[in-house]
Amino acid sequence: MKSFLNKKNRNKKQQTKQDIIDAAIKVIAKSGRDTASILEITKVAKVANGTFYYHFKNKEKLLDAVGETIIGEITDSYEIDWTSAKEDCAILFANATKTNLINCSQDSLWLAVIIDSFHTRGKIPPILRGYNKSLVAHIEFGLSKDRYDTKIDDNLLANMQSINRNALIMISEGKSVKKTIQQAIEAKLRILGITPKEARKISISA
Repeated sequence: MKSFLNKKNRNKKQQTKQDIIDAAIKVIAKSGRDTASILEITKVAKVANGTFYYHFKNKEKLLDAVGETIIGEITDSYEIDWTSAKEDCAILFANATKTNLINCSQDSLWLAVIIDSFHTRGKIPPILRGYNKSLVAHIEFGLSKDRYDTKIDDNLLANMQSINRNALIMISEGKSVKKTIQQAIEAKLRILGITPKEARKISISA
């Protein structure tokens, strides 16, 4: 009986923690990371402040949890499928970018939180850390094949992030998803050193 009760309590604790994370996503989507307050989050989650601090040391820890919750959705698409690695790495990158942007825009709340993350200064949130890690792996793969003419540095990553952010903002504003994604792919490939003509062709085919 004791074991069963412990399991039941543990599940309830996990659910409460998830409720707080879900509430944070709603509040951040509405107000932004910086403006979102613990008070507002606990109100939406319908929990006491003490309950919040039982699960999270502070707001930063909660923001990290929010990032970890979303991160899989926006980075899994950038995982290189090594079984298809014989394909042109630029095409693999284009397809990954397309899937990534579609995944990001599936949920309006998550879309708002992701866009907000691109505005973050100082400590890089988990969402962008995961995105950068997968992105770098893709670029390194292309460089190893002598497909790209660039170097991996903070400026390159910032440019890639800027393209993603602008594309997601356009999608959130109701612009054509297909056209917006094509433009994002073309811009990214050109940054990687693909000729304008080829970048356009790959973006249209993705």
